[in-house]
Amino acid sequence: MKGYIVTGASKGLGLALTRRLLAAGHRVIGISRTAADAGDRADGASAPRKAEHYTYDLKRVDGIEALIATIVGSLEKEPLDALSLINNAGMLEPIMPLEQADSLTLTEQMNVNLLAPMLLMSAFIRATKDWSASTARTIVNISSGAGKKPYSGWSGYCATKAGLDMLTRCVGLEQGDGLQAVKVVSIAPGVVDTGMQELIRGTESDRFPEVERFVGLKQTGGLYTPDEAAERIINVVEGGRFAQGDVLDIRHLPQA
Repeated sequence: MKGYIVTGASKGLGLALTRRLLAAGHRVIGISRTAADAGDRADGASAPRKAEHYTYDLKRVDGIEALIATIVGSLEKEPLDALSLINNAGMLEPIMPLEQADSLTLTEQMNVNLLAPMLLMSAFIRATKDWSASTARTIVNISSGAGKKPYSGWSGYCATKAGLDMLTRCVGLEQGDGLQAVKVVSIAPGVVDTGMQELIRGTESDRFPEVERFVGLKQTGGLYTPDEAAERIINVVEGGRFAQGDVLDIRHLPQA
């Protein structure tokens, strides 16, 4: 059996990932501010088990190491063939020019999008360092095309996603390709039809000048469903279709 730790597991892409992984028979531990019933597949069929859930707000970073220690400790009771951490939680706000953003919201965005994944990665590597080399360990960072393309009104989001990509590359170099290495990959899921997209489409153009582009994507069917994006991400991870430290975009990958 494989184990997955998924942040932001209660809605959107995180919920879709959780449901698909459960349906495949994996053990899934969700981390999010609120719990969600992920025990049913998207098609309504019963999944073989329910996700375990830890309530935690990643805006607060001081308890992350203890959280990972608790989760990894619980997993040691059930031998796993592999364990993966999926850093999926993300925060788009504030959507506005940088000079209009307040310091609290910018700090929370930095915590959720970059500092929390950094601390989760560090704690995960440290907590599993003595595990047998026969248990493959992987960290998947859910990034964004905004980490490569600048958007007016998204300065914080773009900067943190670019930082997440570079963090992936750096940790990949640190881990190398030895038997005890933790594999690390960053994956941009494309434009996914989640609550974040609703927030974008409801933003005034003076705060986000490209809002009409995203309205058009919705109107023309140019968005991935969360389930579609989740399936393609899982195909990359489960199929080992990445090299150490890769930064990928599922829109540019052939379907399995």
